[in-house]
Amino acid sequence: MTCTANCSQVGICSFNNTCICPPCFMGNRCETSTNVIQFSLTFAIQWDIETTGVNSNFNIPQFIYTFVIAAMLVMALTNNIACLQTFMKHDIRSTNCGLLQITYCIAGLITIIGLEFRMLTMLEFNQLTQSYSYRYAACNVIPVIVIIMVDICMWLSSALIVEFVLLECFNFNLYRSRRFAVISSISGTILTIGTHFHEIIARRPLPDPIRASLYSCTFAFPLPLDIIDKTLRVCHVILPLTVHFLGIIVMIVNITRRTLLVHSRDDFFHVFIEQCIKRKHFFVPPFLIILSNLPHLILHLKGECEDARNINILRLHIAFNILIYLPPSITFFVYIFPSKSYMHQFQTTPMGRW
Repeated sequence: MTCTANCSQVGICSFNNTCICPPCFMGNRCETSTNVIQFSLTFAIQWDIETTGVNSNFNIPQFIYTFVIAAMLVMALTNNIACLQTFMKHDIRSTNCGLLQITYCIAGLITIIGLEFRMLTMLEFNQLTQSYSYRYAACNVIPVIVIIMVDICMWLSSALIVEFVLLECFNFNLYRSRRFAVISSISGTILTIGTHFHEIIARRPLPDPIRASLYSCTFAFPLPLDIIDKTLRVCHVILPLTVHFLGIIVMIVNITRRTLLVHSRDDFFHVFIEQCIKRKHFFVPPFLIILSNLPHLILHLKGECEDARNINILRLHIAFNILIYLPPSITFFVYIFPSKSYMHQFQTTPMGRW
């Protein structure tokens, strides 16, 4: 059989009857992609662990990844349980804000527990079974549920900003019907699931480049679906970010105008800056969205090929991917710690008294 017949579509047949592979492909027939953009988080971690473990008795990457994700789980449990104890207070849970924040905490807990479960399946179970049902759950279901929860947290945070605008600028009653929180939570969940449904269908296990007998979970979308996927990824970051900043600006402008009116001042810009500094905690959620999502989004969109054999690119991809899960891990420092009223409520809870 000639080289031309054996090479995959991306490979080029050389004069000595071997395949010359382009960047991000390897194998005798260039049949295996090493494009880290197509790797799931767990497979990227697995790649780093296995390539490092070949020449090392103590696997440093495995220790670091296990420690970091375990630390995030402990942080998430501590933060979200502290927040739930606070938000479940009658005065808070009776409001739309409280209901949205309770839902945010639950989604955050599911997110980080799901991330830890993904890590455990990769470290402990991948080598034990190759059954289709396990592979389907580990590749198509669990990772998608986790990333859906991350996006739901961002949209819930945006809905919370909208509620603040309604209270601050339109004088809505704080203790009115919680219909807004229920509708926004349900509609946001349905919308987010719908925009990730293609991942459940399109993800598929492909041959592991390192261990030929095993399979890896990769993203190999056809071109039209790949464009749709990237567009949706951008929307899940940019739209909540836009809602946050617009809501914050509207609220601070409204507060500034009231301050000018009450104190008979006319230095709008100076008062606006003063209010921005005074209410700097308003900017914590959008800042976290930028910090946790933008680096990974830029890396994901900037090029078609990021070769996993470049260890620096691989680890940068993993670090930026893990960073996405930061906001659900530090809920206490996002919503309770900057607020004097919430801190007062927290100090009356079992964790606060302790």
